[in-house]
Amino acid sequence: MNVLMGVDALQPERVEQAMSRWGDAYSARICSAAELAEWGSRPGGVGACLAVKECLIKAVGGRAYPFDWHDLSAGGAACRTARELLEEAGRAFGAATGAGGLRLTGCAVPARGLHGAALWGRSGDHILAMAVLVEEGMC
Repeated sequence: MNVLMGVDALQPERVEQAMSRWGDAYSARICSAAELAEWGSRPGGVGACLAVKECLIKAVGGRAYPFDWHDLSAGGAACRTARELLEEAGRAFGAATGAGGLRLTGCAVPARGLHGAALWGRSGDHILAMAVLVEEGMC
């Protein structure tokens, strides 16, 4: 079984600045309509969705060309296998970063046949996220 993992730290103020400058177009560029419905369209929700998607980019080794944020999925049900792999790492992640109120979500890179689970939370002035991806048949 191949297991891919990525982490990200994001300053939500930067998302807020981008949303102030470009409005709903920024949110729509990053998040699908389903993701906006799940995460919300405020800077905190868009920032958390973005942090999870950044984890996916790191897990797969970078951005494919041409790149589209909608090729990555943040939200929905978490893959059971990935969630189990993430549980132990998540405890250490929370303890090491001080991220409070870690929340679990599903994630995927559908074009690569990868599905997973992600944890995200806040620590100080950052949104922190960690994602684990496994092959589609392993969920």
